[in-house]
Amino acid sequence: MDGKTLRVSGLQMMVSRDVAQNEKRILRAVELAADQGADFLLTPEGSLSGYYASSDGQEVASAMERVAGRAREARVGLALGTCYKELEDGIEHCYNQVRVYAPNGDYLGSYAKMLRTSSLNHPGTGEMTEYVEGTLRVFDWNGVRFSALICNDLWATPGYTVMPNPYLPWKLKQLGAQVLFHAVNSGHHQRNRAFHESSVGLWAYALKMPIVEVNALEDSDKPINASSGLVGPDGTRTLVVPDVGEQFFTCEITL
Repeated sequence: MDGKTLRVSGLQMMVSRDVAQNEKRILRAVELAADQGADFLLTPEGSLSGYYASSDGQEVASAMERVAGRAREARVGLALGTCYKELEDGIEHCYNQVRVYAPNGDYLGSYAKMLRTSSLNHPGTGEMTEYVEGTLRVFDWNGVRFSALICNDLWATPGYTVMPNPYLPWKLKQLGAQVLFHAVNSGHHQRNRAFHESSVGLWAYALKMPIVEVNALEDSDKPINASSGLVGPDGTRTLVVPDVGEQFFTCEITL
């Protein structure tokens, strides 16, 4: 697989409870990604649905169909963050997912967040009750093996994590992943920045694995607390985009 390249676009975007507005932002990014010859577009955690479990499942599913259809027409693959509801034995369950589509439109599957956050004072609450835990996935496309993690899956941030750290990036490496997509929605509290960014750099270096990240905006005037861009397999940030405002970028990864 040496010499393979993967061209990835990322969208740092405002993520709101308005599914229609989120959809418009993502559709614009699909067009930009197509113009730049990207293989895949990566969006932040909860980017289509909004980052909350009470979204309208049918509205989100319909928007997902439209986005996936447009991406297929544009020949752009998707690694799209959204909270997504599925019926299982007549019961609706919500998953905090990255849904993956190949550039030809084939649905490759999804990954749902595993290391869900919870209050230290009330363990087992928050995301641990709102979302169903997923299982690790590695996706194969055109000779490249890649995977996705969602926000805290990579960090296990102190103050937000009551489950044991399962070291998910290491497990993905054991499954054969060569590239990691990291869909983030981490807010703007700057006290977390050093931990977030050093954790990503250390994992990239330890695993010799490039990591593409995109974060979500919750306020157009406040900086996010973990940069979007590309971290190379030596642990250095080879592409960093501004921390404020909507940003679109494209990077090329050689394996």
